[in-house]
Amino acid sequence: MAGFQVLTVSQLCRYVKAVLEEQKPLGDLMVKGELGNLSYRQSSGHLYFSIRDSGAVVRCVMFSRYVQNLRELPEDGATVLVRGSAGLYERDGAFQVMAYDLQPLGAGSGKKDLEALLRRLREEGLFDQGSKRPMPPFPHTIGIITSREGAALQDIIRAFRRRGYGGRLVLYHAAVQGEGAPESLRRALSALEEEGECQAVIIARGGGSQEDLAAFNDEALARMVYQCPVPVVSAVGHEVDYTVLDLVADARASTPTGAAELLSPDREDLRRRVRQLREAVASQAGEQVEKRKRRLARSQELLRAKSPRSQVEKNRQKLDYLVRLLKDAEEKKLRSLRERTVRLFCQLEGLSPGSVLRRGYSIAMAEGRAVSSVEGLSPGQELTTIFSDGEVVSTIRLCRRNEENHGEEAEH
Repeated sequence: MAGFQVLTVSQLCRYVKAVLEEQKPLGDLMVKGELGNLSYRQSSGHLYFSIRDSGAVVRCVMFSRYVQNLRELPEDGATVLVRGSAGLYERDGAFQVMAYDLQPLGAGSGKKDLEALLRRLREEGLFDQGSKRPMPPFPHTIGIITSREGAALQDIIRAFRRRGYGGRLVLYHAAVQGEGAPESLRRALSALEEEGECQAVIIARGGGSQEDLAAFNDEALARMVYQCPVPVVSAVGHEVDYTVLDLVADARASTPTGAAELLSPDREDLRRRVRQLREAVASQAGEQVEKRKRRLARSQELLRAKSPRSQVEKNRQKLDYLVRLLKDAEEKKLRSLRERTVRLFCQLEGLSPGSVLRRGYSIAMAEGRAVSSVEGLSPGQELTTIFSDGEVVSTIRLCRRNEENHGEEAEH
């Protein structure tokens, strides 16, 4: 290394910067190109962008004192004429143009090509909402297409871990920026389809400029995503960044973390839903059990009411009632007959010979028969007179009839 002067990085950058500033043609120049990576910093008021053509890209900065002179900010993809000075940004060692003025000249070829692609794919129906597939509720294997070195992969893994995802994540490494990125992304998606293990796929990268995201505007990639056999989630860039992939994918997440949240239900939310479902099932089951119990009770009551045993029991009760009625009627009839018998007995007793005899009457018997008249009796005939306490045997001396009967007398 003898004879060589060793420079520090700072010294080298200051030297190159000084050389550039000494070049008068570079002190005030005009450059035409396609605008990209437009970024307006509200805090400082500075405008950062790049201009490009088919062969190169140059970084540019316009400070706030010049930005405020612009009537409007141009859009990414526009062809612009930039006036400024070439220089070197020492901190990054980056060649750049410090712009004084920025004039739009119309849409650039890149923007026109993108607009034509969007129009063509839209007419073919690749953006139709009706063709979007729903996300699987509980995918057990999810493919991730991104760079293994990028922050997007770590963001996705952390989000899945935080939400308690119990499935499997399979990385399909792909370049997500640069000239070979579209082909790399297509190869990764093709490998995922051939293996056939995933129920969903996330295509992701972090935010960046339009040039950084250009790979996701590839037409061949868009058509592969549309025909992919499993749902595809696009997680490219940030909320304000949109690519063709976002429009053709089945779902779009504003960030890689959002894609993980879209495909992995939160464990606590699942527990809460399970508890709610368990309570709802228990409540409905309890209501059904009570309903069935009431129905069973009604059926049992109806069965008991119509069962032979119930009929026998009712008939037995009816028979017992009729038997009681019969017994009551019989007892009443017997009492009536008993009372009548007693009365008749008393009457009979009052009319019996003994009773008559006890009242002072007597019975005359002649020749073994009772005599109630003097007819047929004659003097000298034996007559037996019966009293209540005995009898007297006598001989008839005289038979005399009452005058009112025949007016006859017989004497002995």
